[in-house]
Amino acid sequence: MFGALPAQALPGVQAGPQAPIARYVALGDSYAAGQGAGVPLDECLRSTAAYPVLLDAEPRTNLLRQAACSGDTIADVAATQLSQVNRGTTLVTLTVGANDLGAGAAYAACAPDPASDACVAAVAAVQQKLYTGVIGQDLADLVGAIALRAPNAHILVTDYPVPFAPGSGPVADLVNGATIGLDGQIAAAVQGAALAGADVELASVQFAFFGHQAGDADPWLGDDLADPLTFLHPTSIGQQVYRDAVLAALAS
Repeated sequence: MFGALPAQALPGVQAGPQAPIARYVALGDSYAAGQGAGVPLDECLRSTAAYPVLLDAEPRTNLLRQAACSGDTIADVAATQLSQVNRGTTLVTLTVGANDLGAGAAYAACAPDPASDACVAAVAAVQQKLYTGVIGQDLADLVGAIALRAPNAHILVTDYPVPFAPGSGPVADLVNGATIGLDGQIAAAVQGAALAGADVELASVQFAFFGHQAGDADPWLGDDLADPLTFLHPTSIGQQVYRDAVLAALAS
């Protein structure tokens, strides 16, 4: 059983029976939508196993809008999801950036033949994106925009788990390294946005899947490359890990 979040741990909430309910909006990509963790409910591949839905079941947290959509980039969230938050929002979670990097697509291109032109091009694209630092810059801008639209909200940004078990192969090692680089940019974006005045913090899952990565005996990420719906997406247990990371950040 997973423990419930004490009411006093929620942002802006005072202890006691009359403590207000957090008015929660979830933004992000397939990881926040719950793709692969349950039956898809819509074209965004949202599922009832998604961590925002699990948070909605926690005491004094009311998920007003689950805007996360599979395939979305930082620009997509800014263009199509940002409008879902407003001055009445008091809690926002954000999981985005993986589609901007494209490490999963690089793995799919490289797994059949690491020497192929498609693999070389995909790896070069990932490395170039990391080198420019543009993901971190764009994410910091997005967090700032959320803070402007929802000045009363506490914003929790999650990162991504290192997906493959150590020793899974050179291509898997490349994706692991790229994920660590992406997570570093996410952490820097959160720190920069906080210094700029946003009420934001990081809820990290970077190492929370260790021992349960793709290639381990009991993975919390889909590890079947032939199943694009679940591949490298958190299982229902993986979504619980995300929920617990958010709850831990709220309680800190």
